Amino acid sequence: MILDEKLSFKQHLHEKISKAMKVVGTIKKLNSVLSRFSLLTIYKSFARPHLDYGDVIYDQPNNQSFSDKIESVQYNSALAITGAIRGSSKDKLYKELGLESLKDRRWMRRLSYFYKITSTQSPSYLAKYLPPFTISQRYPNCFTSVYCRTVSFQNSFFPYSVSQWNQLNIEIRDSISYPIFRNNLLKLIKPSENQLYNIHDPLGIKLLTRLRLDFSHLHEHKFRHNFRDTINPMCSCFLEPETTAHFLLRCRNYNNLRLTLKSDLRSIDSSILLLNDSDLVALLLYGSSKYDSHTNKEIINVTIRFIKDSMRFDEPLF
Repeated sequence: MILDEKLSFKQHLHEKISKAMKVVGTIKKLNSVLSRFSLLTIYKSFARPHLDYGDVIYDQPNNQSFSDKIESVQYNSALAITGAIRGSSKDKLYKELGLESLKDRRWMRRLSYFYKITSTQSPSYLAKYLPPFTISQRYPNCFTSVYCRTVSFQNSFFPYSVSQWNQLNIEIRDSISYPIFRNNLLKLIKPSENQLYNIHDPLGIKLLTRLRLDFSHLHEHKFRHNFRDTINPMCSCFLEPETTAHFLLRCRNYNNLRLTLKSDLRSIDSSILLLNDSDLVALLLYGSSKYDSHTNKEIINVTIRFIKDSMRFDEPLF
């Protein structure tokens, strides 16, 4: 770690962010040939560890500008991995990849290390900085709060960790091992990843993801994001706003392609065509827990073929 006289860690973070962003640049060059799984593995193996290292020390939980600066690395990585358009919802993007935010991750890593200290799995000299337990049957296994005169001290490791530890569910605090404790925390912050069912089609997956994120070439998406070349959300067929549901199910510009789409879906499961529009769009974009992985793969491939054959997304975005 790079230390300065005020322990601001500015130089340390500048160096680590720079190194991580170089990996993001590599991901951008590879996203047209590698699978999403491979790109995500590259990010987790070679970019995120730079930001993880020392985070239990340098974290500033209540400093939003500090948090945003670090979070921008993961956001840019997620854009590079998925091919999503800048401005896409961070929450939707992280849900797509199954990534917890770096802020939540630092919270988890701080508490995980605090657990190690409380269970004598860390250097013994750290345990002497633990405050005494509270004497209360109502709040078992809680520590006495640390009095803090400054915000800086309040956000430092022990006062912050004690405060957050006391707010945890007692079942989590009483976890019998470090891996169980860490996994319990991870369940609280990590979203479930949207599945791609082992489809290797970088371009098709990129276009599908843009529809999942509600940010693509479609007029309704561009209008909502204030694109200057889109003065209203209406589709060129003048039937209604060009939403994802309109594009997939109703736009008359693609009636012939839609016949093929329905025929393919009917061959997979004829009951699919009985779904209402909302459920059908969800199925086309995400698959369904009702079907096995092979069937879901077939459904998603049908959607991708429709998207690519429509050539709706071949034109420049701007």
